[in-house]
Amino acid sequence: MKLKNNYKILSFILIFLSLSSFFLGFYLDENSAGAGHYTGDWKFAWANLQIFLNNDISEGIIHENLLTNRTPLLYILHKLFNPFAGSEIGYRRSVFILSLITPFLFYLCIKQKFKKEENLLIALIASTIFLSPYFRTSSYWGLEENYGLISLLFSFIFLNSFLENQQENTYKIYFQLFLSIFFSSLCIYFDQKLLIVPIICFLTIITSEKKNILKIFSIFFYLILSFPYIYLITQWGGLFPTNQTETRNLGNELYFDHIGYAVTIIAFYFVPFLFFKKEKIFNLVKTTFSKKSSNYLFLLFLIYILSLIILSYFTNESSLNIDVSIGKGYIHKLSYILFEKNFIREIFIYFAFIISWIIILIFINQNIKDFLILLYLFFVALITLPILQEYFDPLIFIMVFTFFNIKIFINYKNAIMLFLYFSFILISSNIYYYNLLN
Repeated sequence: MKLKNNYKILSFILIFLSLSSFFLGFYLDENSAGAGHYTGDWKFAWANLQIFLNNDISEGIIHENLLTNRTPLLYILHKLFNPFAGSEIGYRRSVFILSLITPFLFYLCIKQKFKKEENLLIALIASTIFLSPYFRTSSYWGLEENYGLISLLFSFIFLNSFLENQQENTYKIYFQLFLSIFFSSLCIYFDQKLLIVPIICFLTIITSEKKNILKIFSIFFYLILSFPYIYLITQWGGLFPTNQTETRNLGNELYFDHIGYAVTIIAFYFVPFLFFKKEKIFNLVKTTFSKKSSNYLFLLFLIYILSLIILSYFTNESSLNIDVSIGKGYIHKLSYILFEKNFIREIFIYFAFIISWIIILIFINQNIKDFLILLYLFFVALITLPILQEYFDPLIFIMVFTFFNIKIFINYKNAIMLFLYFSFILISSNIYYYNLLN
């Protein structure tokens, strides 16, 4: 009992520290993800907003200077509803305040999934999102990433409410279903890679035991809510605004090494959750590789590594010679910090690919739904240039507690370890980008 009380006291302190650091970071103009500050992505976000503030919406969506790889919905919403969007500090403060809803929604999601756990424990886990470098940078510098996360969390809340509602003849269940459809559809408008969210929601609804009329209802409204994006595609000639459609070259080239980098980034966020399982790590490894399917998947990944080596992929693509600050996640950057020779870096990266794949196999533990979600993320990495760690942080962390099916068991000890793990990431990221950009 005394140990539990100590955990509770420590939890209160950590929650306070995470919230305080979040406000302090805004005050200090923190740039923990490297894309912040007035010389970073802020200048593009502010310029995009000016396009919509100074033009009609119909003119803004096809404006030649619109520079974003997402739809301009968030800029339209700020134009229509944000009275503070006219000044730089007003816009930044409003995005910062709006971002504060994310940990609260995350708390509600975890509460839905872990109904019997104490509120303080859930609050501690939810507050960990304040430590994400990418969540913080987007919150501080008016960037685009957090809107999709907010929509994802709303989607999960209303989807679960719909599934748990046994009164199928009431207006309430239709309202819950519509909100799940609405917010999951918004995920795409805020961030196209979050297409996985409406896919999960739609398949969950269709395969549920709910009445057919509810399933027809969902099909109808998903179609209706897709029409605005179809209109944008016809205006742009692609998935992105015209100038981005031309430069992104999406789908015209495959970046096979990006799969390996995506594996390392995803595994990076899976590592602390290995301690959220009932079995010890050694037993988890033993159980995983006692199954043929896991061995086949491991062999398949080794063939992938071998193909990169045979094709001399890193050498041919000058993959190790690009600007180290641009993309490919922490392993690419760490290889530059630790080693000078490209050959040694290549060995280090291949080794990291393999270890990370093992971590993923252990964590997923043959859960088909979770593995299909990861396959989707690998496909996105395969066709996307550049591949950035911000595409997965804090998305993977949030998905573990929402749409992933994998069983984890939470307690104060594990939650504190998770908090410290993310604290280490935040401190390391701040040190790295401070030294890189100053």
